[in-house]
Amino acid sequence: MSLYSKKLQAFLCCLSLLLLFSACKDLNTVNLNNPDRETVLSTGGDLITALAGGYVNWWKGIHGNHPNVSLGVAADAYGMSWADFGAQRMGMEPRTSYNNRATEEIDYRKVVQEPWFACLSAVATANDILEALDRGITIDQGGPQDQGIRAAAHFLRGVSWGYLGLIFDQGLLVAEKANLEAALDYKNYQEMIAAAVAELEMAIQITSPLGEDFVHQYFNGVRLDVPKFNELSHAYAARFLAQWPRTPTENEQVDWQVVFNHAEKGLSFDFAPLADGNAWQSYHQWVFAETGQGPFWARVDQRLVAAMDPNQPNRYPEVFAQGEPALTNTEAQSKDKRLETDFTYLMKHNFPTDRGEWHFSHYKHNRNLSDPDFAGDGSSTGPMPAFRKADNELLRIEALLALDRTSEALQALNAGTRSSRGQLTALSAQTTQAGIKTAIVYERAIELLGTAPLGLWFDRRRMAPREDYLQVTPLGGLQFGTPAHLPVPAEELRIQGEPPYSFGGETDPEGISPVY
Repeated sequence: MSLYSKKLQAFLCCLSLLLLFSACKDLNTVNLNNPDRETVLSTGGDLITALAGGYVNWWKGIHGNHPNVSLGVAADAYGMSWADFGAQRMGMEPRTSYNNRATEEIDYRKVVQEPWFACLSAVATANDILEALDRGITIDQGGPQDQGIRAAAHFLRGVSWGYLGLIFDQGLLVAEKANLEAALDYKNYQEMIAAAVAELEMAIQITSPLGEDFVHQYFNGVRLDVPKFNELSHAYAARFLAQWPRTPTENEQVDWQVVFNHAEKGLSFDFAPLADGNAWQSYHQWVFAETGQGPFWARVDQRLVAAMDPNQPNRYPEVFAQGEPALTNTEAQSKDKRLETDFTYLMKHNFPTDRGEWHFSHYKHNRNLSDPDFAGDGSSTGPMPAFRKADNELLRIEALLALDRTSEALQALNAGTRSSRGQLTALSAQTTQAGIKTAIVYERAIELLGTAPLGLWFDRRRMAPREDYLQVTPLGGLQFGTPAHLPVPAEELRIQGEPPYSFGGETDPEGISPVY
């Protein structure tokens, strides 16, 4: 075995144990590179236990505090000036680069470490499961239970590779039959997405003939039969294929027919695992006011307040730093009913002035108060929204518009949450494609807030050009200098003998070119 492979083996093995211990002490997952996997995975029951641990690791790495809070601030979904979770540094104006160095403090390093290593660990678990099945470990001799486990492993590998492709500039594709004697090559984000979609399609192919013999229960509190599992798989495929672009130019390269094909078969239900106060938690506890961690944490960014009320400024005035006129009308007004139902007005803001007045806001996101089925506290009770059927429908509508099926897109948009929840006036038949696109962007920003990890970061980078921090618009792109994807963690690069690199800041205004 090569020196690199040995280092990778040791590192990932230790990492897997650390993630497992913090996630769920009574689960046993094994790593792809663990020489003892044949001993650990020796019975059919071991497959179920290990796979459950892999799902926990994936969930925590994608839906946890890191990187959701910091990148939510970077995307101007939320304002938060505290240093926790890397939020203060990722929310500087003008934006600074993400400093990808092993010497940084741990909370900041977790912005890249948590999603990267959690996805690698989940993939390693999926690989172990597939390898064990191939060498004859079984529950029912290749019957529907074995096939269900195989499908769940492919799904886990698919969503893990998919988020590596959405979040990072490159990733590692390690399958169960990978040659560990050779150094592993990084694949670019488009290759990661393609591989992820292929895995999800494989999962669909395996489950479709199983009928009532299949059940998926690896998400806490969520039971998926064949139709629901396949809907979720199609939905994630649509998400990955639509949200991978880093720029509006790349957005034009999306195969919208394929997105439509998947979204058309996507979610008819809201996917939201339940919090349990232990392994299953989410970032929501830090962005809700009246549940979870309380009113001192993230606020709704002023750009989104201005999206609902054009009379509000697009950026909170810097009264002390720049001598701008103070905001006198702090309570917004909107034709959108969701300002009343989904958001809580707070007269005072709680952030220190010297940390940036641009973080100030008088609104919190509290849709969970008026809609208990929407979310719990993100910690110990209630659902944690991860993929709403409205999200799938908006992806389908966006695909219709891109395919020049304008009247269908308009009809579906008017029939959706824009009217059912927002109670907004229907768009007329004369609305231009540009007008429909703006309405889609608005709906994704307001209706989907807090419903999908990193959703607005993905959307701002692909749906509108970058903007100067002093001249941001409500539905515009990322601010110049905001990282549009994250680098491979410095610790991982060190194992491969490569130098660390970063994205964003003054020398990388688009946030897509590595800075060494």
